[in-house]
Amino acid sequence: MALALSFAIVSCNNEKNEKDEKDEATETKQQEKTEAEKTNTTATVSTALPAGEITLDRLPAGVKEFVTKNHPGYVMVKAASDPLCQGGDAIDVAISKKGAPNLSLIFKPDGTYVQQEEDVPLATATAKIKDALKAKYSDYSAGTQIEKVILADKSVEYLVDLTKGTVTKEVIFTADGNVVCEK
Repeated sequence: MALALSFAIVSCNNEKNEKDEKDEATETKQQEKTEAEKTNTTATVSTALPAGEITLDRLPAGVKEFVTKNHPGYVMVKAASDPLCQGGDAIDVAISKKGAPNLSLIFKPDGTYVQQEEDVPLATATAKIKDALKAKYSDYSAGTQIEKVILADKSVEYLVDLTKGTVTKEVIFTADGNVVCEK
């Protein structure tokens, strides 16, 4: 009988050990899965931009190379979050070069180039833009400067800042005077 009892105890202990090993293996797999999820969450890159100024060392990869390759001699001066008129986040990178006009280069948060902006006199706007301003925005005032916008596809648009009392508006026109965006 003592022999039978010892087999039963050993047998129970073996079942218990197997169960403990299975539980430990399941727990280990769950811990590994949790760690992998943490790693994946950490690796996810957020493209949401904070409002305001962005330090130059925090710009997306490729922005500095784009400036160097496409605007030799220009240096990045500052960068700021600046939403696109059509919606979506963007980064406005101001660049300058002695003896050349100051420019703003606009990028999406992932570093994709969107457009170049250059301040030019309002007098350089096409007659159709001036006519559209008179017809559609006669109760607003435009400054003496507008922005010539050269898009990534090389098409040209013009951005006009308008004011009426305390209300400000940004309107983008095609060279033909058609409104592309208003905000």
